[in-house]
Amino acid sequence: MSNDALHVEILFTSSKTLEPQLGEISLGKYKIRSIPTAKESLFDTRERLLLEFMDFWKNDQRSSNPQQESDYVLSLVSLISQAKVEFDSMKINDVQGTMKIRRSSFLSGKIELPSDSEDLLKKLYSFDVDVLRQFLRSCNAYRTALSLVDDSPTLSFFLLVTAVEAISNTVMKNGKRRNFTDFILKYIPKSFVDELGSTRLLRLLINQAYEMRSAFTHGGAKISIATISAADLNRNYVKHLVDDKEVYSPSLRWLTSLVRAVLLEFLRDQKIVEGRDSKLPDLAREEGIIHFKAAKDIEMGRVVTSKELDLDFKENCHFR
Repeated sequence: MSNDALHVEILFTSSKTLEPQLGEISLGKYKIRSIPTAKESLFDTRERLLLEFMDFWKNDQRSSNPQQESDYVLSLVSLISQAKVEFDSMKINDVQGTMKIRRSSFLSGKIELPSDSEDLLKKLYSFDVDVLRQFLRSCNAYRTALSLVDDSPTLSFFLLVTAVEAISNTVMKNGKRRNFTDFILKYIPKSFVDELGSTRLLRLLINQAYEMRSAFTHGGAKISIATISAADLNRNYVKHLVDDKEVYSPSLRWLTSLVRAVLLEFLRDQKIVEGRDSKLPDLAREEGIIHFKAAKDIEMGRVVTSKELDLDFKENCHFR
């Protein structure tokens, strides 16, 4: 094999299987084939697959990133096949390369509830229904962000910022960007400022988090590799250069802790309203209601099927 080419093998898991008679499929220089897979049950449809390709270097090339290249291909495969695809490990020229990175190790351990957990629940009940709805959406965004830390750090980062925006834009009225910053500065525990040693640095990290969220929302940009490096180095942030300008990028781990802290402090800041019943059942019921137009008269108390509902588009209908 020539010195200017690398043989790359990527082990990955797919929620769908290859047709047995195909053996392998090809997408240009990329070949995908099935390998023996142990099934956990009859309902386990996952299959382990191998992506192979040659990483050819040009004459003036000094480096390459075959793992990122494979990630692009796996994303395309997911889109084309409508399957859940997960990277597992990589081998280059028969040398074991990068294993799947577990950035979520900081989320492991034992569950330890804060001493004021009962009060937190009572304070949750004190919210007006609109604020409660948005706060629960923040909690859901945070929960989903944690589940994506390993497989999609960009989406995880985006959802962490969204978790703050969901509630800050409800309780503050100074414009979306300022709402985000002011909410964090109002409810952030002093320990975060003390750890960083600078309020100015805190503002720079908050601003960069919002910038990165906007870059993803409006341009589909991935989070900075500096943010990934900061997490891998167990740092709160890293300073790096972008077009000769110093930029301070927060780590995913630090942002995770920050968002949790400000959401909890916002909840702690509420006053308990004695005798207030939980609105959670009402909100849950509201989430399960859809309003349809009936296609014909329906008797009260009878189970309704889709055939009795007006669900189809009509060319002559009027929109409001």
